[in-house]
Amino acid sequence: MTTAEIARRTGLSQPTVWRLCYTLIESGFLVRAPAGAGLRIGAPALTLGYAAARGLDAPALAMPYMQRILERTGGSTTLSLRQGSEMVAVEQLNGDFVVRDQPVGWRAPIDTVSAGLAVLAALPPAAREAGIAAIDHPDAARRERHRARIEAAVEALARDGAVRLGQILDGRYTAVAVPLFETGTEPATQWALTCGGLAASWTAEDLDRAAAVLVETRALLAPAFAALAG
Repeated sequence: MTTAEIARRTGLSQPTVWRLCYTLIESGFLVRAPAGAGLRIGAPALTLGYAAARGLDAPALAMPYMQRILERTGGSTTLSLRQGSEMVAVEQLNGDFVVRDQPVGWRAPIDTVSAGLAVLAALPPAAREAGIAAIDHPDAARRERHRARIEAAVEALARDGAVRLGQILDGRYTAVAVPLFETGTEPATQWALTCGGLAASWTAEDLDRAAAVLVETRALLAPAFAALAG
C-alpha cells in the first residue's frame, strides 16, 4: 500500500502517516515493495504469524533487506543456502562490481566462502564437527588450514557477530557474512547473508560498515526465518 492509501484508510493526515511509516521502515517493520510503488510488512512482523498468512518464501522476505544492504554499503549482497558441504547462492544483488562466472545458483565448498564459514560457526559444536567431517579434502595440510579458518570464524562470530574472509577468488574479493539463524542452533534450512567488494578498493572501514549492517539485518531476519522454517 502507498502512504496515501494508508492515510485514506486510517483517517490520518498524509504527513503523519509518512512520519510513522518512516520510523517503521528504519526499524525494519515496513519495507518498500519490489516495484517501489508502496510499502509492505517487513520481517519482524513474521514472528506474529505473517509468514503463515502471506506465504512468503525466504528469498522474497530477504530481498528488500538485501537492497538496503546494497544501498548502505555499495557491496554485492548474496543470500545463500547450505546444501550438504556446499553453499548455493539463491539471490544476488551486484554492487559496484560484478563477479564474473558467479551468477545466481553458483556453488562453493562450505569452508571456502564467508557464508559457509558463518553457517559452520553458528552451529552447535557437534553439528559443526559433523559438517567439517563431511568436507572431502584429500590434502591433510589443506584440511588443517581450513579447520583453523573455521575455528577463527567461530571466534569472530562470537566476538563481532559476523565472519570475514579476504581470500576469495585468488584474493581479489573480500567479504563479510552472517548466519540467518540463532547461534548454537541447527535449523533444517541454514541460510546466510554475505556482503563484499573488491579487495583492492574495500578498506577495513568498508568491511566494518558492512559487518555492522549485516549484524543489524540478522537481528531483523533471523526470527522471521525461524518462523518460516516452523
